[in-house]
Amino acid sequence: MEHDMSECVSKLSLRTHGQTGPSFRLVTKMSAFSAAMTRFLLLTLLSFLLLACVTVFGAPEADQHEMCSEWADRGECDSNPGYMLINCATSCAAVSSQQETIADSFYDLSANDILGNLIPFSQFAGKVVVMTNVASYCGYTESHYRGLVQLWEVVKHQPVEILAFPCNQFGQQEPKSPPEILQFATNKGVEFRMMDKIQVNGPQTHPVYQYVKHRTGVKTITWNFATYFVIGPDGSSVEAYSGVEPMALQPIIDVLLSEDETGEEF
Repeated sequence: MEHDMSECVSKLSLRTHGQTGPSFRLVTKMSAFSAAMTRFLLLTLLSFLLLACVTVFGAPEADQHEMCSEWADRGECDSNPGYMLINCATSCAAVSSQQETIADSFYDLSANDILGNLIPFSQFAGKVVVMTNVASYCGYTESHYRGLVQLWEVVKHQPVEILAFPCNQFGQQEPKSPPEILQFATNKGVEFRMMDKIQVNGPQTHPVYQYVKHRTGVKTITWNFATYFVIGPDGSSVEAYSGVEPMALQPIIDVLLSEDETGEEF
């Protein structure tokens, strides 16, 4: 009997010190939950205090990090306001301003071509429009310019426009002046519209790119030729295609044109 009692006490001691009992597990779970709730409440309070400071004292006038513009483009001002409104106030303000001024329709937009002529996009009504950002000194330049020229040869007698927007934001691979860019493109056989050099990301994003990015949910353009936008003949259908070669867009263009002829919705 004494031996049994000793063994029982020993087992109880092991269960207690080994922390394996159900009561201990319940207490442990409650402690973990309490700690998680405490962290959540502290983070919420910190975010509230940061936002209050911004409201009362104002945010720093300049961005505090070189990635602010890219983060703002990705929507971090909305998803992480506690940090962004303090450290990236300029970029957040620029994105907010862009969102307030986004055009209602693709046909409300306009842009200069590479010769400086203002092109109202209302003249593209009833056409399929393909657009992308291009560069002369990119690893993708040869294949994509070749593909764009091939695509244009197929569609140029149809109600289709190709708009190529030079951009120097990616690796500084479009550094030349507009006349030099035009000469380069002409040497590649380009006959479609070459547009003026613009920015496609950041506070100076051109209104055309503000519009197509907003309509498609594309947060940021990642590189030269990385994303093609296709606008339907009614101007309201806007789709983004990333990581594709230009000729892959031909079937998409054909479908849009056929739907336009039959009066179907895009």
